[in-house]
Amino acid sequence: MTKSLCLTVDVDRDVNISIPGKIEAGSTDRGLGTSPRYASSAEGLKTLTDLLDEMGIEATYFAEGRTLINIGGELLAGREVGIHGMDHEDFTADIPVEEKEKILNESYRTVKDVLGINPVCSRMPYMKISPDIPGILTGLGIKYDSSEYRAIGERMFPHRLGGLTEVPVPVSTDSEGKKIVGYLWPMHEGKRKPSDYARMASETNQGIFILATHSWHMAESVKNGILSKEEKEFNRDNVRKTLELLLDGGYVFETIPGAIRRNMRAP
Repeated sequence: MTKSLCLTVDVDRDVNISIPGKIEAGSTDRGLGTSPRYASSAEGLKTLTDLLDEMGIEATYFAEGRTLINIGGELLAGREVGIHGMDHEDFTADIPVEEKEKILNESYRTVKDVLGINPVCSRMPYMKISPDIPGILTGLGIKYDSSEYRAIGERMFPHRLGGLTEVPVPVSTDSEGKKIVGYLWPMHEGKRKPSDYARMASETNQGIFILATHSWHMAESVKNGILSKEEKEFNRDNVRKTLELLLDGGYVFETIPGAIRRNMRAP
């Protein structure tokens, strides 16, 4: 049986951080304060889309509204793009439901206006989804969400979350018993290697494996700041190696809607 792999890319402000007392996120201070930055996200998105186009791999992109306004939609035109909040808000915080509805409506309209599409996918910032969010999303026309984590198993099929089809990001343990999730964040920070993700993906025989990353992480490290040319090339090579190993493992890369349509008959 064919195994689906959905590569997902969070397109949001550079090295986003929560700011005490604010709903909106900022960016890690690199000497000019914590106001949002977008340059690394834009550069990293170009690196990723070039690489994926070269490899013939489709992905699903979750675009934060404010980032999309700042970097433009040229690189995302014709691709599967979902919503990711407006300013990387934590929707599990103490925010009135009316404000959540307003924010998500603005996020939806931004993707629609910039890219000329009606998005059907979503991922909530920080991978945090509160119980009132699915109803808001379905009211907007969102069908598919990927905002939860789930322990990996041989069968990784979507489940229903309110009116949504939820496709969780897998969680497992590595050969040393340490936790590993389907985000490439640790690899970008030099703490994991491509084979770790290939080993993790080999634990699933059926269904959908979600692999996630951030566009800014191709150009900037949380720990070390803006990457050098050599570091960026090493980063890109690691992503390529990871994807090649997953292809060798029998996975077919698909968008989230495409993978769900093919796996809908599964329980």
